[in-house]
Amino acid sequence: MKKNEISIAINTLKLLEKNSWEKISLSNILSKQKNITIKNKTDILIIINRYFDYLLKENLSSLEESSSKDMLFEVLMERLDILNNYRISIKKIINYFLSQPHIFIKVAPSFIESIILIMKLSKINTNGITGVPKIKIVFFLYLMIIYTWNNDQTKSLEKTMTTLDNYLNNLEKLIRFFND
Repeated sequence: MKKNEISIAINTLKLLEKNSWEKISLSNILSKQKNITIKNKTDILIIINRYFDYLLKENLSSLEESSSKDMLFEVLMERLDILNNYRISIKKIINYFLSQPHIFIKVAPSFIESIILIMKLSKINTNGITGVPKIKIVFFLYLMIIYTWNNDQTKSLEKTMTTLDNYLNNLEKLIRFFND
């Protein structure tokens, strides 16, 4: 990720601590940037998502290999820990998406790239005929766990961890059911 993109992401997340997404202008976000070709605020949302992907890769450079389920749990919890560092800002982005769902559709491809990254870090194969259904399942799981995280008031994300573990256990049972 380029340094100027990291700077844009961090600057935007700081602006969001005090303002809603709607009140922040593109010129506010890019005021300290030079030679940037960003067309709209949707591009900024994509940069923020890529910034979180960048941090995830950095933080998980030495993830211990275990079962896909356990690795997926670890990767998702690491992602949520990263988001938690910017909790106020992320909650404002989530609220914006809830009020403007058509914007989420525009940034969905970036989120799907993040899901594929999460799966690769978890050593889950995304190739072949089963790849697309797996991506859809993990994408849906991610949306459900973001909803839980958004409402989790515990400092250590206990509620989110428990919910994620339950979802993964149920998913594992469902997969076993279809394999029997």
